[in-house]
Amino acid sequence: MPKVSIVLPCYNGEATIERAIKSIATQTYRDFETVFVDNKSDDRTLSIIEQYRQSANIRIVACDTAGIVPALNTGIYHSDSSFVARQDDDDYWYPTKLEKQMLHFEENPATSILGTRIRLLDEEGKAQDLGTYGRPVNYPVDDHTIRYMLILGQNPLCHPSVVMRREVPLVAGGYSQHFFLAEDMHLWLKAFPFFKFANLPEVLLDYTQTVREDYDPRVVKDLATFYYNLYKSQGIIEGDRPALVYDWERGVK
Repeated sequence: MPKVSIVLPCYNGEATIERAIKSIATQTYRDFETVFVDNKSDDRTLSIIEQYRQSANIRIVACDTAGIVPALNTGIYHSDSSFVARQDDDDYWYPTKLEKQMLHFEENPATSILGTRIRLLDEEGKAQDLGTYGRPVNYPVDDHTIRYMLILGQNPLCHPSVVMRREVPLVAGGYSQHFFLAEDMHLWLKAFPFFKFANLPEVLLDYTQTVREDYDPRVVKDLATFYYNLYKSQGIIEGDRPALVYDWERGVK
């Protein structure tokens, strides 16, 4: 059984999937499988994937329910490895990404959720300096700062950079659709009382930032507020949060 299952959900990814799957196939760390979750693609995605079945150790599983959350949960359900890694069909892993993350887990057994720093790209492949909120992307390396940012309503873990121990989604209840386009942050907040976080200080991923007109940035603040109040009432966290976190909140009721 491979030590790592890479869960890669995809729907009609023919324009970008080859670059993404090549970056998996060329990893220096080799004890992995790729659980490719086909979300009813009707383009050339599957024929492209077939070319890398051996080099990326691919298993194709079908998810007939549309959407990223059902596809992610399907991939986890079909994995048996000790670690689950995430990859998207439009992102690129640097060759030593998995090797460096698995070494970190070996040397830091208390860590359960591990991301990396990233290079942010737009949909045309041009490097970007600013993230979703018009601010530089900040991915701190230590557990304390990551937790603080989560409770403030900021996501300090880039989803397709993450490798996590298999028990994380099992204990936290997997991904859910309660918070639109924030299924990853929701999982981190559910895992908050039970697991430790970290990011490697090195850029090991090219992340494509897709502009979504239907994305409401207030969702992550509402999500964090819910868990802040829950965990404070349970004594898991102490103290108060700043009333204002983002500049865009000024004047927003």
